Amino acid sequence: MTVDIDERAWARFSAKLPKVEDIDLLRDLVSYVNRRLVPMIEEVRTSDASISFFSKGREFLTFNVTRKGLRVYFHPPSEVLFSKDEGFSVERTSIWESSFQKSSGMYRAMTAWVSKKEHLPGIKTLIDRIPISI
Repeated sequence: MTVDIDERAWARFSAKLPKVEDIDLLRDLVSYVNRRLVPMIEEVRTSDASISFFSKGREFLTFNVTRKGLRVYFHPPSEVLFSKDEGFSVERTSIWESSFQKSSGMYRAMTAWVSKKEHLPGIKTLIDRIPISI
């Protein structure tokens, strides 16, 4: 499956994002996910403000479009583990306290804010942590 976002969805996202740089950033991220994670993506859903990626019927990654930029949600099914002590090259992050995993002492979910092109390498590094076969 390839990740295809229809033009109506892109128009909605463009209207919501404040700068052209933001829509370019979103397009870059969708393209990157398409190249990197396409073997595991079974379904892509769009709404007025988000693009959600599913594998095995479970949402594992979401790009949420806000007027201040993008929020990227790494859901527990992404099988990525995060530490509170880690630093990430994005605008900011928020670890989901409810996703704490006792066995590893790590967290299974996080939100990352991305608002500038300079955050692209950092968010790509986080996306690269998602195993291709979850």
